[in-house]
Amino acid sequence: MLVFMRVGSPLSIALALILTSTTAALSEEREYERRPQLTVTVDSVRTSRIEDIVVGTGTVAAWREMPISSEANALAIVELLADEGDEVKKGQLLARLNQTLLLAQIEQNNAAVAEAEASLSNALADQKRAHTVTSGVMSQQTIDQRELVVKTAAAKLASTQAALEETKARLAQTVIVAPANAIVAVRTATLGQVVQSGTDLFRLIQDGRIEVNALVPEADIFRILPKQTARIIDPMGRISRASVRIVAPMVDAKTRLGTARIALSAGTELKPGMFVRVEIDAGSTEALTVPLKAIVWRDGRAAVFTVSEDGTANLKTITAGRKTSSAVEVVDGLDAGERIVVEGAGLLNDGEKVRAEVASAQPFTATP
Repeated sequence: MLVFMRVGSPLSIALALILTSTTAALSEEREYERRPQLTVTVDSVRTSRIEDIVVGTGTVAAWREMPISSEANALAIVELLADEGDEVKKGQLLARLNQTLLLAQIEQNNAAVAEAEASLSNALADQKRAHTVTSGVMSQQTIDQRELVVKTAAAKLASTQAALEETKARLAQTVIVAPANAIVAVRTATLGQVVQSGTDLFRLIQDGRIEVNALVPEADIFRILPKQTARIIDPMGRISRASVRIVAPMVDAKTRLGTARIALSAGTELKPGMFVRVEIDAGSTEALTVPLKAIVWRDGRAAVFTVSEDGTANLKTITAGRKTSSAVEVVDGLDAGERIVVEGAGLLNDGEKVRAEVASAQPFTATP
């Protein structure tokens, strides 16, 4: 049965629109099929060894800082022989205090000792005569008195000798020397300064050794061991090689951070007080890894494109773990052996057909 429609009727217009849209869709599909497929480079997800890096921050500090102060009191500094940055040897003179008063006291002490020695010598002579005279000529009381004089003179001599030794000890305190080989880190002493007992005059870095007190999360502290290698990144981005000396036995209860003390090599340009970044090599473990350039981000999540046998690129969200300069650990989302896009992933859409080329035989590495 033939159905005739009047041109311009609603039904004729609807059929015309349907035919037009169908024709356009078929045209777009043919155009998509004719469009050349994007060529991408693929590689397989594989198991590699990935370095376990513990990252922390820290401050450069002296390995052992020695505060140098004066034991003498109320004496002026008359000579300074060391300044900041100087290398000093054990026993080297750093400063000298005024010795004039103490030298005069030593002279007085010497005179007192000489007087006490003379008194004792005289008392001993009297005691000897008392014992050599004929019995009955000198009373026992006189003999006892002379023995007492000897004891008194001996005690006085010992007292004056002790006073002399005390003054000599105080004189020795006016000479400030380095207790060990060191570098002068700080000098607060000034010429003419009247020092008080216990006042810091210098601060020395023993043997010139400095280290980094690196703060690391408590969960990472068990992975750090003495002698592990470390990299120190200074404020200018320069890298220094170092090694773990010790791990502090306590974790801060407030910050939950532990401390690893990193020994720096001799001659380092780092200065105490600098803030640095620390990367400690805590060994390596086997893990699934993919090249860093294979990672794309979709809706704020890490993902990769896998390629099926028919050449379809499929977007897969993954859980990323540890990272190095060239690779990323895949904690979840991929299996070993799956083909992933490593070149051209950023240009793909989910479900798009691609022409896959296998990456060169040179494997990607998971070491930093």
